[in-house]
Amino acid sequence: MSFKVNTAAKLKNILLVTIFGGIIGPLFTGIAFGFDLERVIKGFIAGVLITSLSAYFETFIFRGKLKQLRFSIVLLLRSMVYITIISFSVLMVWIVHEATLNSRGIIDTISTDDFRNFITKTFPFIFLFAFSFSFLMNFLVQINDLLGKGVLLSYIIGRYHKPKIEERFFMFLDLESSTTIAETIGPLKYHEFMNRYFFDINDPIIGSKGEIYQYVGDEVVISWKKSNGIKNLNCIKCYFDIKEKIDSLQQRYVKEFGLIPGFKAGIHYGEVVIGEVGDSRKEIVFHGDVMNTASRIQGQAKVLNMQLLISEDALKYFNVHQYYKTEELGKYKLKGKEIETVIFEITK
Repeated sequence: MSFKVNTAAKLKNILLVTIFGGIIGPLFTGIAFGFDLERVIKGFIAGVLITSLSAYFETFIFRGKLKQLRFSIVLLLRSMVYITIISFSVLMVWIVHEATLNSRGIIDTISTDDFRNFITKTFPFIFLFAFSFSFLMNFLVQINDLLGKGVLLSYIIGRYHKPKIEERFFMFLDLESSTTIAETIGPLKYHEFMNRYFFDINDPIIGSKGEIYQYVGDEVVISWKKSNGIKNLNCIKCYFDIKEKIDSLQQRYVKEFGLIPGFKAGIHYGEVVIGEVGDSRKEIVFHGDVMNTASRIQGQAKVLNMQLLISEDALKYFNVHQYYKTEELGKYKLKGKEIETVIFEITK
């Protein structure tokens, strides 16, 4: 079921990007070459072709196949694909349009002087644009992946240059028995194991509209803006989607590492201050008690040997009973806190 929903969401995103291309294509062509009907139609078709093919590669090829390659290789491969898509789309639009307009076949159209003039005089400028655009766009995409979803844009527009208060959900997701695993399989294999684990849980996190705030050792800190966390029970559903993903990969983990990763999580909700810090190395950070409390709730999951715990402050925003079971565990005075926190366990 989750696979079908995920695929439907990906196809929806491709459609939205394609619609955007159908708008931008004729606008760009009109601004660059004039708003006559012929050019606008060419721009529309080229825009749709370029954006639909690019979105397909981004969604179904790049996301799964290239993510674990080194930065320079990914940048080169992505740029080459984009250059090919743009060049192919422009060539196809020109050839098909000319063939239709002059009632010629494709081969006959390619053999004309008009095509040779297009290739030698106009196409080099299009290729130069494709090369420059593809390299710059993919460089920015790679940098955005390094910094984290949306962080680059936040730096550019100065969203958190002055600190702001936001209401957010936080999940602290901690790997079980990490010290024992590291001792058993050795440091290099352990790094490979952790990298694979972080890679595999990425899609469920992004699919639930979560933002990976940071990796702390064997722990992942995930946050949701209030609306994103509440919608579709995202910040609760995220945990079970991760579990489903890891369960589906059990055989591969056993084959490669001799074990299956287990994890426990704690969820809390509240106000945090978000702002830029640092000088030679800048970072956008969260400050607030909600972070400490979420971490302590996750720690309590270890103490009680339970998989997913959530505070009453977070749970009150969800109507979970149709999908999950909840059990109130009582009030706990968490480490470093004066006020007791009511905690619930969530299970399927």
